[in-house]
Amino acid sequence: MGRSTPARAAGAVALGAGIAALGAAAVASSRGRRIRARRRPELDRLALPPDTVRHHHLTTADGGSLHVVEHGTGRPVVLLHGVTLQWWVWSALFHTLGDRYRVVAWDMRGHGGSTAGTEGVTLPAVADDLALLLERLDLHEAVVVGHSMGGMALAEFCRLHHRMFGNRCSALMFLATSAAPVALPALVGGGAGLVNVVQRVATAGMRSPRLRYGWPDTPATALVVRAAFGRAPSGEAVEAVRRMLSEVEPRTAAEAGRAIAEHDVRDDLGHVDLPSMVVVGDADLLTPIAHARGVAECVPGSDLRVLPGVGHQVMQEAPAELTALIDELAERTAR
Repeated sequence: MGRSTPARAAGAVALGAGIAALGAAAVASSRGRRIRARRRPELDRLALPPDTVRHHHLTTADGGSLHVVEHGTGRPVVLLHGVTLQWWVWSALFHTLGDRYRVVAWDMRGHGGSTAGTEGVTLPAVADDLALLLERLDLHEAVVVGHSMGGMALAEFCRLHHRMFGNRCSALMFLATSAAPVALPALVGGGAGLVNVVQRVATAGMRSPRLRYGWPDTPATALVVRAAFGRAPSGEAVEAVRRMLSEVEPRTAAEAGRAIAEHDVRDDLGHVDLPSMVVVGDADLLTPIAHARGVAECVPGSDLRVLPGVGHQVMQEAPAELTALIDELAERTAR
């Protein structure tokens, strides 16, 4: 006996849904392959750090260890990366700044070669680590650049270590970051859904290690990581971020995620009296322009600079433009 008309209709719907899902997966896989294959020679040649970098390991007050890397001589430029990244995300700037600055970058506690002490991965602990770095390396007149969570830690440092930042820092750059929880200013348009997908995948292992997404080297993963970039990123840059993501422990991601969710220094930056610049890409879906404006409104006298076509990974996407802005900021305080 043949199936009833409703049963045949349900079967057709299910078959159609299956075909559509397969088609979407094929399209996503094709897009991911194109992302991984894209080459940007002017950027790719800067993707690896110089062979002459110098490494330090500093013991933190709570028993952790900070892996710090430096290159070049001259006035210090201190580079603080964001959550899930590592020091070598700044590779291009080691090349573009190292001929005239002492370029210093770290693995933030819990990332790369650094370990978190008893305080865990919190913004006050990271701010204390920055104070330790400035003191142990005896840095003065430093231009400090904080990207994403690194920018939040820089703001926390300004709040907790006002005397030290005035004595050892000369200028600040808040790069692709926020002064308040990332969810506060509403995201609009199609980017909101994409950001939600990225955040769900990126934090899948926070509450349960069983749910951890391993960030495998696949076209599908490349497509997810691509959301952190703006217009036409290099496949090598996307792969670099994937590798860093794959090396972050779930506990570190969970603690950092909570720190970002609780971050709010909007009422604490009015005392910042150093030359400051807020930089964001107009294609940044993770900390969009509204967040940058919020930071600029909190820091007296700060300049807001918007880079066209650039996403969240400014140091990988637009190193020449970022270098020029650091030079401009440093020149304002040259003695």
